[in-house]
Amino acid sequence: MQNTLVRKLFGSSPNPRFKQRGLLLDISRNRVPNMKWLYRFIDALEVLRFNELQLYSEHTFAYQEHSTVWSDASPMTAAEIRSLDAYCGARGIELVANQNSFGHLERWLKHDRYRALAECPEGFTHPISGKHKDPSTLYPSKESLDFIHSLYCELLPNFRSKQIHVGGDEPWELGKGRSQEAVKIDGKQAVYLDYMQSVFDLAEQQECSAQFWADIILEKSSLIQQLPKQVTPVIWGYESDFPFDLHCHAIADGGFRGQFYVAPGAGNWNSFSGRLSVAEANIKNAAQSGHTHGASGLLLTAWGDNGHHQPYATLYPSLILTTAACWGTAISTLELADAIDAVFYKDGELPTGNGAALCELGAIDAMLPQPALPNSFLHSAYFANDSELALLLKRTTTQRLEQVYTVLKEIQVEALDPEIQLSVELSLAAIERCLGKQMPTKDLHLLLDRFTSIWLQSSRTGGLNESLQALKRQN
Repeated sequence: MQNTLVRKLFGSSPNPRFKQRGLLLDISRNRVPNMKWLYRFIDALEVLRFNELQLYSEHTFAYQEHSTVWSDASPMTAAEIRSLDAYCGARGIELVANQNSFGHLERWLKHDRYRALAECPEGFTHPISGKHKDPSTLYPSKESLDFIHSLYCELLPNFRSKQIHVGGDEPWELGKGRSQEAVKIDGKQAVYLDYMQSVFDLAEQQECSAQFWADIILEKSSLIQQLPKQVTPVIWGYESDFPFDLHCHAIADGGFRGQFYVAPGAGNWNSFSGRLSVAEANIKNAAQSGHTHGASGLLLTAWGDNGHHQPYATLYPSLILTTAACWGTAISTLELADAIDAVFYKDGELPTGNGAALCELGAIDAMLPQPALPNSFLHSAYFANDSELALLLKRTTTQRLEQVYTVLKEIQVEALDPEIQLSVELSLAAIERCLGKQMPTKDLHLLLDRFTSIWLQSSRTGGLNESLQALKRQN
């Protein structure tokens, strides 16, 4: 049964739509997977014919001179990376280095030692949340480039790959602080490109070509032609209606046809259950547009924003859907469920029911209105303060919440994966809060104990306490 199901994912074509079929797994939002889980997971990626893996890193590589940043994070060590690199290589998978090199560096820049490298050393007001945040973006300067150079010199020798994803997305503070005058004169995108050109040069000095996020360059597409031809732009977008076609056309016309990636999302972050319908449409959209315009790769992104509370099992449906999209095949919900069982829950020749449970769980978010993107209703409800919750509840009805509650209670199989059970329990806790039910302290402690136990089966201790503290919200 397994071989039949897996073969169906690849259809009748001998060749995939994309030369590179990758996964980016976030290891920088508290959850760093342990080696046992990673080895087993890489085996599944091999079955699905992924040939690229990236571990998204902001602060979770154990740089020898920077323990202040990672001491509580249980980071990947150089020896572990070399071991993973060999394991991936034996299975036809390229382990590509990943180190964000411009924005999203708050785990570094909040410390006094690094604050002088920041665009806004005293922090900034986040443009989406409106909240004051620690500095997250480097000031584009020689000192910042020297810092990034030192990281590359230590990180890259551990990989056989000659690629590195240097990030570069969402430099929120650029032009708001020390680079304000330069941005006024030349424009944000030009200042951005000038800095990133130097980052690309640093990668090239290590005999590596750079992948980078294309969001800022796409704000002013006339700059695409100024990019060095050895880099790989990566177009990211995570909603079903993201304009991949428009952006792929711009990148391809800018001289990068055959040398860019599309990067849809797994749809499982800021959610306890996974936004499966959104993920499916998003992946299909990215694959179709990328194929039409000559993308060389598809990189599925699995983020862990706001504490990575979702168990890893919520990623499995999107991995199957990505394989099907990369080979241009269509699968039904029943086939998706059976394929999940075949790849991730091998149990003789029979389906375990976990695949069906994940598909049912992934359909929950579509039953409720979606708050600010890319969040799910129940995830938002769990963490909302009282006034935020009141606004959320105006968007649905008690009857609909009770319907969702009933569906969640019915997601049961004889041998339900504890990760799936945890997703159900977290979702039920959110529903009960919406229905005005106070969670008894004893029940909250039991939920937190289960969360801890299941976390430690797949992930390291670093970051666990921070994610637990977030779950201890006021009921």
